[in-house]
Amino acid sequence: MDTPASPDLDSGDITVVVTSCQRYDLLARTLESFLEFNTDPGVVRAIVVEDGAGDPTEVCRRFGAELVRTGERIGQIAAIDLAYSHVRTPYIFHLEDDWEFYRAGFIEKSRSILQSEPQTLLVWLRAWNDTNGHPLSFVAPDRSFGVLASNHEGFWHGFTFNPGLRRLSDYKRLGSFTGLVPRPMTSIGGQGRPIGSHYEAEANRFYHELGYRAVILDEDGYVRHTGWSRHVPHPMDQPSSRNAPCPCGSGKKYKHCHGALT
Repeated sequence: MDTPASPDLDSGDITVVVTSCQRYDLLARTLESFLEFNTDPGVVRAIVVEDGAGDPTEVCRRFGAELVRTGERIGQIAAIDLAYSHVRTPYIFHLEDDWEFYRAGFIEKSRSILQSEPQTLLVWLRAWNDTNGHPLSFVAPDRSFGVLASNHEGFWHGFTFNPGLRRLSDYKRLGSFTGLVPRPMTSIGGQGRPIGSHYEAEANRFYHELGYRAVILDEDGYVRHTGWSRHVPHPMDQPSSRNAPCPCGSGKKYKHCHGALT
């Protein structure tokens, strides 16, 4: 497994982490657009964790990112923990390989909120009409920011693996994402959700019980999702039907393969 070099902590306070899984055209656009629109000088380094046997060395070299290769598929949640284990800066800018930035100023505004509001866990960057239906419980009079509502659909309180700035100390308070015990596969909205959603829901509950909230920047947003219809399945993902082929590629029906474990 490749190990990135140690950062120069005197030069900044943010590490960008990106999880990747063989979608290198999307990864390239994610890194390219981030570099195009990031105007904050506090980014010390960018680390890409490649989840699987793929090798995005050329893409990482082109955009100055360090690469950690797992060599085999370990899943999004374990890849995130691995990426965070290399972070030594106070802040993490979390990314996946399928996002495109289109406006500048997002890190400066996000850091200002996190520095002044200890109970704000992270800052969303999506537009207000692009939150997967998650409502806002508060909107600033000048519409410069909003607060994500708690208890959306009973599970979602604002924590997300979508792009955004967060504190390393808050992650350490949780311990690790893989250490969470996710709820039963059918409990957070039925069939068809990736296994990562269940860990995401459990992290929502953990932070909500500690009194954290999530903030979203102004309504026009700064980033859009580009990976629609290109989800890379994990063997523990639950397909839309238990009679569908198992995502692991065994050729068996899900109910006779990994579905038998849930």
